[in-house]
Amino acid sequence: MDGLFSHAAVPDDEFKDSVPLPELTHSVAVPVPVDQAFEGFTDYINLWWPVNVYSHFGPGSHVSFSGGQLLEESEEGQQHLWGTIVDFEVPVRIVLDFTLGMENAAPTRLEFEFSDAGAGTEMTIRHGGWARGAAGVAQHERYARWPEVIAYYARFMGARS
Repeated sequence: MDGLFSHAAVPDDEFKDSVPLPELTHSVAVPVPVDQAFEGFTDYINLWWPVNVYSHFGPGSHVSFSGGQLLEESEEGQQHLWGTIVDFEVPVRIVLDFTLGMENAAPTRLEFEFSDAGAGTEMTIRHGGWARGAAGVAQHERYARWPEVIAYYARFMGARS
């Protein structure tokens, strides 16, 4: 008869399954036009992505957008899929089904948008589509580190800290 009455306690696991986790949204400004901001993000991701902190293979690996995917390649040539490109609108938008570090859970939805901000570009990340339950909580917690990652991108593009 648990849960029969409105004042009955709801176990934590059931609560986690019923409450949708919020989308993560973060922005960073870079002092270059939209087309250059997009190019710096996509074509030069291997130069700014912190593989020593966030990667599958670690230091020495190479990250790239290639063949409809976001991939990491080790020094030995092994590849690890980070995400599959769902939409790639040069120079304004990239959408991925993203799995880096959470390969045993359903992919999340990761979107990068580049918009004119007058004297530069605002790049906004929206990350959502979390799995249900404990897997979704783990995804949400793991991917909450986007501000640190995009700070590397902003510095690479010439933004001041």
